Amino acid sequence: MNRKIILLLLAAIFSIQFVNAQPGTWRQIGQKGFLGNTICAASYNGILYSVEASGFLYKTNPSSGVYTALDKGNYINSIFMTAGNNYLISIEKDGSLYRTDLIAMKWQRMGEVGAWANTIAAALNVNSGKLYTVESSGVLYVTDIATGVWTEIGKPEFNHTKFLFAANSNLYSIEEDGSLYIISTIDGSWKQLGEAGAWANTLGGANLGDKLYTVESDGTLYETTLSTGIWRQLGKPEFQNTRFLLPGLNKIYTIEADGTLYEVNIY
Repeated sequence: MNRKIILLLLAAIFSIQFVNAQPGTWRQIGQKGFLGNTICAASYNGILYSVEASGFLYKTNPSSGVYTALDKGNYINSIFMTAGNNYLISIEKDGSLYRTDLIAMKWQRMGEVGAWANTIAAALNVNSGKLYTVESSGVLYVTDIATGVWTEIGKPEFNHTKFLFAANSNLYSIEEDGSLYIISTIDGSWKQLGEAGAWANTLGGANLGDKLYTVESDGTLYETTLSTGIWRQLGKPEFQNTRFLLPGLNKIYTIEADGTLYEVNIY
């Protein structure tokens, strides 16, 4: 049996072992540290998108670890990024909103220059194509990413929002005090989920379906059921170096502080 066949068999065995692994176990994707210069990251339809400090946009296929340049330098001022509906949405340092067509690779500004300058949290609903943003004033806005037109929702009471997530037809926020809330996208009304302050040590999160995955400062990974606010720990507390947490099709991915990409089993 030649060496190539042996390597393929070993890879297949490893993949089977990982599929059958416990929730919270993880494995490295690609070369160690290859995403070390990442300043923004997002995921869509199973593909990871990242912006380097050079402003270059890359995509990574996590099933193979193949890393491909898509654009040279347009994103050097990007500070926030999300993706959905075949678009990559970014907010720049000057507060301008840009939309990238991931099929045509067309990058264009939406709305007025600097209109999103006071954004403190943002989330894209991939089903509706609506971008939700919270301003430092506490105002919640919804933006149609097809037109760049935005509308205020509810009362200006979200100025303590730390993280914002969109799932199903609702928004979910983690506030500065660590409490989790469900927010209506219709009128901005909100109510607390779970125990008050339970997410006080959250460093970042990603939602997949009706689950929210968050990493705590002690390295613990939690899965929260968004309908109830009930959470459970996944795996060992070894995620303290997570810099970006991204949803996949049926897994989540973490880019570590050293730029290494890992796939995390959640089932």
